Amino acid sequence: MRGRSNERGIALPLAIFALVVVGGLVAGAMFVGTQENRIGRNTIRVQQAFTSAEGVTQEVVANWNSGAYNNMKVGGSVQFSGTAPDGQGWYRTSIQRLSQMLFMVRSDGFSRDSASRQRVGALLRLRPLQINIQAALETQGQAKIGGSSFINGADTPPSQWSDCGDKAPTLAGIRITDSTDVSFSGCKSGNCVYGDPRIEQDTTINDSTLTTFGDLTFDSLETLATKWFVPSGTLKIQPVVVGGSCATGVSTNWGDPLNPGAACGGYFPIIWLEGSANINGIQGQGILIVNGNLDVQGGFEFYGPVMVRGTINTQGTGGHFNGGVIAANVNLDQSVVLGDAVVNFSTCALTKALVSSAQATTMRERSWVNLY
Repeated sequence: MRGRSNERGIALPLAIFALVVVGGLVAGAMFVGTQENRIGRNTIRVQQAFTSAEGVTQEVVANWNSGAYNNMKVGGSVQFSGTAPDGQGWYRTSIQRLSQMLFMVRSDGFSRDSASRQRVGALLRLRPLQINIQAALETQGQAKIGGSSFINGADTPPSQWSDCGDKAPTLAGIRITDSTDVSFSGCKSGNCVYGDPRIEQDTTINDSTLTTFGDLTFDSLETLATKWFVPSGTLKIQPVVVGGSCATGVSTNWGDPLNPGAACGGYFPIIWLEGSANINGIQGQGILIVNGNLDVQGGFEFYGPVMVRGTINTQGTGGHFNGGVIAANVNLDQSVVLGDAVVNFSTCALTKALVSSAQATTMRERSWVNLY
């Protein structure tokens, strides 16, 4: 009978083999764990960078600075940087004006340790208020025109503004529900009103047509106002400059239409006056909304659309309104013969006020892209 095979020394190779297998498993586990840890850290960095870029882009849209951005020239741009609100990263952002109505926002977001970078872009479009001015003066109630008052339906660019385009066709001087509600005192209709026609009777005018602007009602305009206050006493409206910058926080600072190159020349606020107001000088521009009556004295001048829920009364001299006026009732009585036009239709004043005060919104389609 044969003897058994010599198996001496096999335990050592088996032990070494087992150690190698176990070591490989341990090394593999450590490698996988290390990679997963790196992937996790990198994912966090990427997310920090993306959140920084996306967050500031949304913040630009939500807090659109119409005074700074809407007055940029086409092709112009502004850049700024800062820390993300959550402190987990930082950003560099540029806003470029592509056309009169379009803007491109590009934001580079970085992780907190700057190891990761993400860029997003958003295409924005200005959304001006849809105010359809169809005459120099629109009203559904009575209109009393007196003295040297003048309602001018011819497109009249402000003389101090050099960037106005072509003139629009002449509109009606007065558009009213019933033309017999227009009365004259101290002047004849031919001398007080100019337009094509001078007085347009439109029986469809009612509360709704005068207080609805696109998909917005009169009351909803209050939420869009950039300047809101309750008038008290006689208001003196004038530009205010502090340290070379326009003091937009002053309630009675409504821009500087007579000096378009000045610090407040590009400031066009949306003004909501809660209650009746009495104004006696000097000048303003933008969109004026009065939830009450408006009494204008002296040489006050306003450039842009004016919407008054109550009655407009004017006295004194000066081209009070340049753009267009919508009001429930109107009483224009200038006692001074030397007075200038009370209401001038002006597409330039309307367009600049509406565009310069407009808020930006993302395009409905293809408005956002993750660039890298």
